[in-house]
Amino acid sequence: MQVKFWFDVTCPWAYVTSRWYSKVANELNISTQWEIFSLSIKNRSNNKNYSDEMKAKHFKSLRVIRMIQAVKNNLDNEYVYKLYSEIGKQFHVDKNEIDKDLGKILSLCNIDESYLSYLDDEKLDEKIEQSTQNAVDVCGDDVGVPIIHLDDGENQNAIFGPIISEVPNLEDSIKLWEHFKYVCFNENVAELKRKRSIPLNPTVD
Repeated sequence: MQVKFWFDVTCPWAYVTSRWYSKVANELNISTQWEIFSLSIKNRSNNKNYSDEMKAKHFKSLRVIRMIQAVKNNLDNEYVYKLYSEIGKQFHVDKNEIDKDLGKILSLCNIDESYLSYLDDEKLDEKIEQSTQNAVDVCGDDVGVPIIHLDDGENQNAIFGPIISEVPNLEDSIKLWEHFKYVCFNENVAELKRKRSIPLNPTVD
């Protein structure tokens, strides 16, 4: 199985899903490419529901994503995952600013602090936009993240989700993965949705 997982560091739901997926991928030894998605770029059109607060949040996210894109351009994909994990924990679990202590985070990930210079490098936006468009192309324009693309060598497809409020234990994570694969590969299924009944909990045991 080959998997592509698109994320935006701003999205708490993508972060929780990534912790679930990582647990499954580690257990089942699934080959994964971590791909970049920018809600800032996707939503920069004149959207009446795109508030000034959200614009500011996504601008900060875009600066961080530029740094991650530079890492993706030059280093192995595992460093993209490490960086996403550390920044995601800082933002979603520890409730710090998304761009706090990035030099320290780079060091924790064994990445040179020179990558801080890419935060305001707008030349990277083209690749970020292309990666975002790649996700839209495989899944549709009316979704955000997470987007997960599966390729088992015979079939391939992508789907938005799953949106989960907390990370299940390993047994339940594997069960969810098996159901997720079936839904993802089933072309007859386009959407499943209901109200959220469990509070968001991004912490991982």
